[in-house]
Amino acid sequence: MTKPASIILSFWLFIPILSFSQQGYTYLTDLVNIKNDQVSVTLETPSLNADTVIYSFPKAIPGSYAVKDFGRFIKEFKAYNKNGKQLPVQKINNNQYQITRSKTLAGIHYLVNDTWDTNHPNFVFQPGGSNIEEGKNFVINNHAFYGYFEGYKNLPITLKITRPLNFYASTHLPVQQSAEGVDVLQAANYNFLADNPIIYSQPDTTSFIAGDSRIHVTVVSATGKVTSAQVASYLKPLSMALQTFFNGLPVKSYQFLFYFDKPENALGESGGGGYGALEHSYSSLYYLPEIAMESRVKSLVLEVAGHEFLHILTPLNLHSEQIENFDFINPEMSEHLWLYEGVTEYFANLVQLQSGLLSEKEFFGNMKEKMEQAKEFGQFSMTEMSKNVLTEAYKSKYNSVYSKGALLAFMLDLYIREKTHNNIDLKSAIQKLALQYGPNKPFKDEDLFKELVSVTHPDVNTFIANYIVGSQPLPFKEMLATIGYEYAAVETKVTYNIGQKLSLKFDVPSKQFVFSEVGNNALLIKNNDVLVSIDNTAVTEENLNDLWDKYVQYNFNLPDLSITVLREGEKLVLQGKLFKGRTDVKNYLAPMNAVTFHNNLTWPN
Repeated sequence: MTKPASIILSFWLFIPILSFSQQGYTYLTDLVNIKNDQVSVTLETPSLNADTVIYSFPKAIPGSYAVKDFGRFIKEFKAYNKNGKQLPVQKINNNQYQITRSKTLAGIHYLVNDTWDTNHPNFVFQPGGSNIEEGKNFVINNHAFYGYFEGYKNLPITLKITRPLNFYASTHLPVQQSAEGVDVLQAANYNFLADNPIIYSQPDTTSFIAGDSRIHVTVVSATGKVTSAQVASYLKPLSMALQTFFNGLPVKSYQFLFYFDKPENALGESGGGGYGALEHSYSSLYYLPEIAMESRVKSLVLEVAGHEFLHILTPLNLHSEQIENFDFINPEMSEHLWLYEGVTEYFANLVQLQSGLLSEKEFFGNMKEKMEQAKEFGQFSMTEMSKNVLTEAYKSKYNSVYSKGALLAFMLDLYIREKTHNNIDLKSAIQKLALQYGPNKPFKDEDLFKELVSVTHPDVNTFIANYIVGSQPLPFKEMLATIGYEYAAVETKVTYNIGQKLSLKFDVPSKQFVFSEVGNNALLIKNNDVLVSIDNTAVTEENLNDLWDKYVQYNFNLPDLSITVLREGEKLVLQGKLFKGRTDVKNYLAPMNAVTFHNNLTWPN
């Protein structure tokens, strides 16, 4: 709907008193008077020296590695001079507007649509988009709300945001609050603004100290199932583990921004969304499901947050010129996604292993799962994919960074430690490079491998040539043997099964696990039986996965089994011989002679 002319006129009566010679951007954003699920934004422009300028919204953003065209969510874009008269504006593509007579330009006005509700085949992944819910919450990724003038991207930016009086801004940006409900936020330039998302909502926040750093947790939960105190209790041990991992966190303050939605809302109307997070230098923004089982909420939070938090190492403290000088309209991709995402994902698992948040079995279970996921992407050069990730040929392979990329980092870690007799590992090498460069000194893309070899071992050149630049299959068997693990792409094993078709569902009201679709089974389990214990071990939310793996999914050793169920209020013990069979186990991983890598190798701390 077009904004009524009377409202525009009354607003622009104030244009003559604007400071025409200001040297930065001042954005006025109204989160109170929402019309048609759209937010009104006005820019008091900096002084411009050109007769014609181009105002841009991002085509792509750092960390997403996809073209999303945020300009398509902008409506009714108009430019005005200091007397309130409209200037000629031409929309030249999805994201850019050309404004003529721009030496007289004093203001711009437009409306912002949110991305979460937009039915479009090129759906914006929720953590990289925006949500507008009048009176409830606003998820503001600043690249979805604000743009910049080409040639003037490094000017300072002030946001003046009119908010509901009971709302609070959660962000790393400095915020000056007022009793009148107008917040003033500052950013040094557009890159810094785009790197710092904001959530406005009724406050549910918790903070804690990890080492010398203060960690802030904000939660918006659609139905109130999840709280910030709950999430902070999961994140505090992780933060302390990272404090140990880094020997002191490299940031003084960090914001975890969580939005927990109803599970049925995840994919949006277009089916293009999903759960996950987007990293930033001093914060991360999460879109996750409200889950009834708290143990699942905890494991999901730790899995995703561990990865995002570790981005404070790379790319924050170790990144290329392409990231330092990101071009929002014509982005040039770095060839080192294996580093930014793959190494980060591996370290997220490693730090939890070292701190006891993951068991050895869980760690290797995660690696096995990544092996199975990586196979779906085929063999290709990681550097070639990274450089061309925005193209049709490679964009579908991006998610391989979380599987193949993490496995590459794992094998590289083992390779470095083998070549250096365990005196150097991947973590110490990356930390050394991060100290050499830091947040304000990017490396040249073509120089990173040379630098990595210089801080590790000359033979690392061979690994790089074969597995990072090259496309050879990763050497799982050889490298895993160095830490006392055997590996086989396929291993045929004798198995003992309760039944071919057996599943559990979680009953929310009773918080019990109930069998469903049991089919023919060796223990005569019936549909709707409540699982109480397996082999005399009581089943809980915390141990269900381990018990299910041992006795049901991967039972290689136990031909007989006893379980206890509750059937129509009566407790029954069901026991007997299981069905014997053989199965091909893909990506088989097991300790050699029951000797774990803790016995065989000093895992670095």
